[in-house]
Amino acid sequence: MKSPNPQGPPPAATLTFERELRTGSYFISNSEQQLTEVSFEVELRRDPLTRRSGRVAHFQGFQLVPPDLAAAVAASRSRCPFCPDRIERVTPQLAMRSGGHGRIHVGQAVVFPNLSPYDRHSFVDVVTRDHYVRPEEFRPDQLCDSLLAAQRYFGELPARADGAYELLTWNYMPPAGATQVHPHLQGFVTDRPGTLLEEEVRCGLEFYRHRHRSYWDLLVDEEERSTERFLTRASHTAWLTAFVSRSVLSDVFVIFPSCRTVTDVPEEGLWEFSHGLCACLRFLASEGVAAFNLAFYGGPGGDTRDRFRLHARLSPRIYFNPAIQGSDTTAWHQLLDEPFMVRSPEALAAALRPALQAALTGIR
Repeated sequence: MKSPNPQGPPPAATLTFERELRTGSYFISNSEQQLTEVSFEVELRRDPLTRRSGRVAHFQGFQLVPPDLAAAVAASRSRCPFCPDRIERVTPQLAMRSGGHGRIHVGQAVVFPNLSPYDRHSFVDVVTRDHYVRPEEFRPDQLCDSLLAAQRYFGELPARADGAYELLTWNYMPPAGATQVHPHLQGFVTDRPGTLLEEEVRCGLEFYRHRHRSYWDLLVDEEERSTERFLTRASHTAWLTAFVSRSVLSDVFVIFPSCRTVTDVPEEGLWEFSHGLCACLRFLASEGVAAFNLAFYGGPGGDTRDRFRLHARLSPRIYFNPAIQGSDTTAWHQLLDEPFMVRSPEALAAALRPALQAALTGIR
């Protein structure tokens, strides 16, 4: 007779979306100096995987006002190193596996080494020939070609140790930290991917060890059942809004259920992602959002394929007060690492869902 398992069966694979509602009040006076009490609510949240905290708060009378970026666009044209008349003259070249030197070209996308590198292998991925593209004007073929060019860069590198990560990010326009107006991504390969991704990998492997299931697979299933933050599921991607977002307007969260790294995504998956991303950018632009950050979170090599899923965050960026370029990066974000949202992920999901579902239905 077999001995019973002393540890028992694994715990039920469920997620906890922890919320704590806090209320308060203050008094305001009218023109006759009569006081009226005003109540408010703040919701504290914890990420189901990392337990990092964030909160849904509000700014009294907040309204999104599109920034006027015309002066920045105009001032940047004459010296832009990424425009077609300069890019081949002023940008560096890669050492190719074939032994030669050059740049990677896919459609309009061009990849070359980053002159301000983040690590040993660091590159810039220029998306289009056009110096300025409004968020709603990006096309799926442009974004897909840019991602294919990044994949080719990763493929040009020699074999890497199991601990290496392929990272790909996008800072679009000055409110999001862009140093050039011309649309471009940054990528690099490193064994030090940053605290947040290291934490996600560590917590994800721990979750798998105890629950015998990938956290990200379970997240998609549970969010689809609850529908609060679920957007849509397509052939290669699943789309949600992040329970604890980094943006004050909340983040779009994309999971690639069959992939661990950017390189793993087939071309059809990149095409699908690009269609969805364009739909999200059109929606955000209709609200007045003119800047964003995008990051792909890929897992390390080694025995993590069944335990980690490639995912991406699209995080809209704004000026709280465009008249004085009042940034949305405050001491809460920068020094306390405590993001706050003035729009809840649930509200974003309800507003974005129809447009995203319509965009992805035809290419499933």
